[in-house]
Amino acid sequence: MTRKEKYRATHSKNRAYRTRRALRLIRKGQPKTVDEARALGLGALIEVGQGAFRTAYRIHGTSLLIKFPLMFKYNPQPDSWHDKEGKNHTRMEVKKIRALLEFPMWGKHLPPVHYFNSRDGIMVTKYYRPHKKSVVDAERNMLMGELVKEFCGVVLGDITDDNVRVDRDLVIIDLGY
Repeated sequence: MTRKEKYRATHSKNRAYRTRRALRLIRKGQPKTVDEARALGLGALIEVGQGAFRTAYRIHGTSLLIKFPLMFKYNPQPDSWHDKEGKNHTRMEVKKIRALLEFPMWGKHLPPVHYFNSRDGIMVTKYYRPHKKSVVDAERNMLMGELVKEFCGVVLGDITDDNVRVDRDLVIIDLGY
Protein backbone atom coordinates (compact mmCIF):
# COMPACT_ATOMS: atom_id res chain seq x y z
CA MET A 1 0.00 0.00 0.00
CA THR A 2 1.44 3.33 -1.03
CA ARG A 3 1.58 6.34 1.24
CA LYS A 4 -1.16 8.07 -0.75
CA GLU A 5 -3.50 5.06 -0.51
CA LYS A 6 -2.83 4.80 3.20
CA TYR A 7 -3.61 8.50 3.66
CA ARG A 8 -6.89 8.15 1.73
CA ALA A 9 -7.95 5.14 3.80
CA THR A 10 -7.17 6.92 7.06
CA HIS A 11 -8.87 10.12 5.89
CA SER A 12 -12.08 8.34 4.87
CA LYS A 13 -12.09 6.34 8.12
CA ASN A 14 -11.75 9.54 10.17
CA ARG A 15 -14.48 11.27 8.15
CA ALA A 16 -16.82 8.31 8.71
CA TYR A 17 -16.11 8.43 12.45
CA ARG A 18 -16.76 12.17 12.64
CA THR A 19 -19.97 11.75 10.63
CA ARG A 20 -21.29 9.05 13.00
CA ARG A 21 -20.33 11.17 16.01
CA ALA A 22 -22.05 14.27 14.63
CA LEU A 23 -25.23 12.33 13.87
CA ARG A 24 -25.23 10.88 17.39
CA LEU A 25 -24.85 14.38 18.88
CA ILE A 26 -27.63 15.78 16.68
CA ARG A 27 -30.05 12.98 17.50
CA LYS A 28 -29.35 13.34 21.21
CA GLY A 29 -29.30 17.14 21.44
CA GLN A 30 -31.97 17.91 18.79
CA PRO A 31 -30.80 21.45 18.00
CA LYS A 32 -33.39 24.01 16.93
CA THR A 33 -31.02 26.81 15.93
CA VAL A 34 -27.51 27.21 14.58
CA ASP A 35 -26.26 28.38 17.97
CA GLU A 36 -27.62 25.26 19.67
CA ALA A 37 -25.92 23.09 17.04
CA ARG A 38 -22.61 24.86 17.62
CA ALA A 39 -23.01 24.37 21.37
CA LEU A 40 -23.31 20.59 20.86
CA GLY A 41 -19.68 20.45 19.74
CA LEU A 42 -20.29 19.31 16.17
CA GLY A 43 -17.34 21.25 14.85
CA ALA A 44 -17.37 24.24 12.56
CA LEU A 45 -20.62 24.93 10.74
CA ILE A 46 -19.87 26.44 7.34
CA GLU A 47 -22.73 28.25 5.65
CA VAL A 48 -23.24 26.74 2.23
CA GLY A 49 -26.25 28.69 1.05
CA GLN A 50 -29.57 30.24 1.82
CA GLY A 51 -32.83 29.87 0.00
CA ALA A 52 -36.22 31.46 0.46
CA PHE A 53 -37.11 29.22 3.40
CA ARG A 54 -33.94 27.66 4.83
CA THR A 55 -30.24 28.12 5.46
CA ALA A 56 -27.89 25.18 4.86
CA TYR A 57 -24.67 24.53 6.77
CA ARG A 58 -21.99 21.95 6.09
CA ILE A 59 -20.54 20.29 9.18
CA HIS A 60 -16.76 20.53 8.78
CA GLY A 61 -14.92 17.20 8.74
CA THR A 62 -18.04 15.21 7.90
CA SER A 63 -20.14 14.47 4.85
CA LEU A 64 -23.23 16.07 6.40
CA LEU A 65 -25.38 19.08 5.57
CA ILE A 66 -27.80 20.49 8.15
CA LYS A 67 -30.72 22.68 7.05
CA PHE A 68 -32.37 25.17 9.43
CA PRO A 69 -35.60 27.03 8.62
CA LEU A 70 -35.29 30.80 8.47
CA MET A 71 -36.49 32.67 11.53
CA PHE A 72 -37.48 36.26 10.91
CA LYS A 73 -36.13 38.71 13.47
CA TYR A 74 -38.65 41.46 12.76
CA ASN A 75 -41.56 39.21 13.64
CA PRO A 76 -42.67 39.48 17.30
CA GLN A 77 -44.64 36.21 17.28
CA PRO A 78 -42.39 33.14 17.03
CA ASP A 79 -45.06 30.89 15.51
CA SER A 80 -46.25 33.24 12.80
CA TRP A 81 -46.79 32.44 9.14
CA HIS A 82 -43.20 33.37 8.25
CA ASP A 83 -41.66 30.96 10.73
CA LYS A 84 -44.01 28.11 9.81
CA GLU A 85 -43.25 28.37 6.10
CA GLY A 86 -39.65 27.11 6.45
CA LYS A 87 -40.82 24.18 8.57
CA ASN A 88 -43.54 23.32 6.04
CA HIS A 89 -40.96 23.44 3.24
CA THR A 90 -38.87 20.81 5.04
CA ARG A 91 -41.91 18.65 5.79
CA MET A 92 -42.97 18.71 2.14
CA GLU A 93 -39.46 17.84 0.99
CA VAL A 94 -39.24 14.79 3.27
CA LYS A 95 -42.74 13.74 2.23
CA LYS A 96 -41.73 13.87 -1.44
CA ILE A 97 -38.49 11.98 -0.78
CA ARG A 98 -40.40 9.22 1.00
CA ALA A 99 -42.97 9.03 -1.80
CA LEU A 100 -40.28 8.80 -4.49
CA LEU A 101 -38.28 6.19 -2.57
CA GLU A 102 -41.17 3.78 -3.08
CA PHE A 103 -39.88 3.57 -6.66
CA PRO A 104 -36.51 1.74 -6.59
CA MET A 105 -35.13 3.77 -9.49
CA TRP A 106 -35.09 6.97 -7.39
CA GLY A 107 -32.80 5.65 -4.64
CA LYS A 108 -29.57 6.90 -6.21
CA HIS A 109 -31.04 10.26 -7.27
CA LEU A 110 -32.23 11.45 -3.86
CA PRO A 111 -30.17 12.51 -0.85
CA PRO A 112 -30.36 10.25 2.22
CA VAL A 113 -32.21 11.84 5.14
CA HIS A 114 -30.12 11.06 8.22
CA TYR A 115 -32.17 13.15 10.66
CA PHE A 116 -35.51 14.93 10.42
CA ASN A 117 -37.44 16.79 13.11
CA SER A 118 -40.85 17.78 11.77
CA ARG A 119 -41.71 19.95 14.76
CA ASP A 120 -38.66 22.19 14.34
CA GLY A 121 -38.06 21.77 10.59
CA ILE A 122 -34.45 20.59 10.98
CA MET A 123 -33.07 18.17 8.42
CA VAL A 124 -29.66 16.49 8.04
CA THR A 125 -28.67 15.03 4.67
CA LYS A 126 -25.51 14.20 2.80
CA TYR A 127 -23.50 17.15 1.48
CA TYR A 128 -22.95 17.24 -2.28
CA ARG A 129 -20.44 19.66 -3.75
CA PRO A 130 -21.73 22.11 -6.34
CA HIS A 131 -20.86 21.29 -9.91
CA LYS A 132 -19.02 23.90 -11.95
CA LYS A 133 -20.83 23.54 -15.24
CA SER A 134 -24.54 23.53 -15.87
CA VAL A 135 -26.08 20.08 -15.71
CA VAL A 136 -29.76 20.94 -16.12
CA ASP A 137 -31.48 23.15 -18.65
CA ALA A 138 -35.02 24.53 -18.72
CA GLU A 139 -36.45 22.06 -21.25
CA ARG A 140 -35.06 19.10 -19.35
CA ASN A 141 -36.53 20.53 -16.12
CA MET A 142 -39.99 20.70 -17.65
CA LEU A 143 -39.73 17.20 -19.12
CA MET A 144 -38.46 15.66 -15.89
CA GLY A 145 -41.13 17.44 -13.84
CA GLU A 146 -43.92 16.25 -16.13
CA LEU A 147 -42.64 12.66 -16.22
CA VAL A 148 -42.32 12.42 -12.44
CA LYS A 149 -45.77 13.94 -11.98
CA GLU A 150 -47.33 11.52 -14.49
CA PHE A 151 -45.63 8.30 -13.42
CA CYS A 152 -44.92 8.84 -9.69
CA GLY A 153 -47.62 11.31 -8.70
CA VAL A 154 -45.11 13.73 -7.13
CA VAL A 155 -44.82 17.35 -8.24
CA LEU A 156 -41.24 18.57 -8.63
CA GLY A 157 -41.68 22.31 -8.90
CA ASP A 158 -38.17 23.68 -8.41
CA ILE A 159 -35.62 21.74 -10.45
CA THR A 160 -32.85 24.24 -11.26
CA ASP A 161 -29.05 24.15 -11.47
CA ASP A 162 -28.89 25.12 -7.80
CA ASN A 163 -30.98 22.12 -6.76
CA VAL A 164 -29.22 19.40 -8.78
CA ARG A 165 -25.75 18.00 -8.04
CA VAL A 166 -23.56 15.35 -9.65
CA ASP A 167 -22.25 12.46 -7.52
CA ARG A 168 -21.73 9.63 -10.02
CA ASP A 169 -25.42 10.20 -10.85
CA LEU A 170 -27.59 13.28 -10.85
CA VAL A 171 -28.92 13.97 -7.33
CA ILE A 172 -31.83 16.31 -6.63
CA ILE A 173 -30.90 18.00 -3.36
CA ASP A 174 -34.01 20.17 -2.86
CA LEU A 175 -37.47 18.79 -3.57
CA GLY A 176 -39.50 21.45 -1.75
CA TYR A 177 -41.94 23.70 -3.51
